[in-house]
Amino acid sequence: MRPPLQALLLALCAGLPMAVGAGAGAGAGALPTLMSTNICADTLALSLAAPQQILSLSRQSQDAQRFSLAAQARQFPANDATAEDVLHLQPHVVLASRRWNALHQTALLQRHGVQIVTVPFPTDWEGIFSSTRKMGQALGREAAAQALLDSLSARLAQLRATPRPFKVLYLRPNGGSAGAQTHVDAVLMAAGLRNHASALGLQGWGRIDLERIVQNPPDIFITPGLVNDAAYARSGLSRHPQMQKLLQHIPVVVLQHNDWGCSNWQLIEAAESVAAQIDALPRPAARVALREGAP
Repeated sequence: MRPPLQALLLALCAGLPMAVGAGAGAGAGALPTLMSTNICADTLALSLAAPQQILSLSRQSQDAQRFSLAAQARQFPANDATAEDVLHLQPHVVLASRRWNALHQTALLQRHGVQIVTVPFPTDWEGIFSSTRKMGQALGREAAAQALLDSLSARLAQLRATPRPFKVLYLRPNGGSAGAQTHVDAVLMAAGLRNHASALGLQGWGRIDLERIVQNPPDIFITPGLVNDAAYARSGLSRHPQMQKLLQHIPVVVLQHNDWGCSNWQLIEAAESVAAQIDALPRPAARVALREGAP
């Protein structure tokens, strides 16, 4: 069994030196203070940084419906991801997206001694390993990053030990899906599954029309919970009579994990959730899927 996430985070943070305060110069051996501006950055802050480093997390991190680490996040002040917040807190490091960098005066912040670190958005596990090391280095937490990656490697190996040769289609209610070179594809591959969107001709992100699905259906559908996406949940494709007919005999796995839109180490939890639900499918459905999915 993998260790509980909270226990893992506490273990990574234990026994490490205190960070310097906000605005203070980072001396030899001192850890830089940080502020994160979105929930993807918040995940990396909470999983890599020592608690003393964290000056503030994004406002979204406080919402348990959006962020599975909300309980831990509420131990820290929240920010609105503005340049004013940065100038007020004076962190050594700001974890931000490319879009945030484009909207704010990065040069101005750098003149105030603030380093802007763009959070990567890799599309495969190799990229996730590389970006985790990069973020660990930026925070002075290389050892914590390596410990996290060692745990990730073990969990990936455990997942891949069980064959799941199913054709799986990730499908949003509006027909949106994800082919090769997406982090969704990385999740499916980690669980030992076949991304059926690629077989239907989709590369990257895009839509798959109902006709192609009906002509070449998958063994299993995967759909996100869409807790915060009511517009997609009201879309018509999922209510179409032909789709409803397919859903009568093709299993559906609902992915409730509310962080998996971020492409980082935490995608392993989405892969584990998908694998566990598929492993728990009734035996008749599993036998049909195995027969139809076999080469």
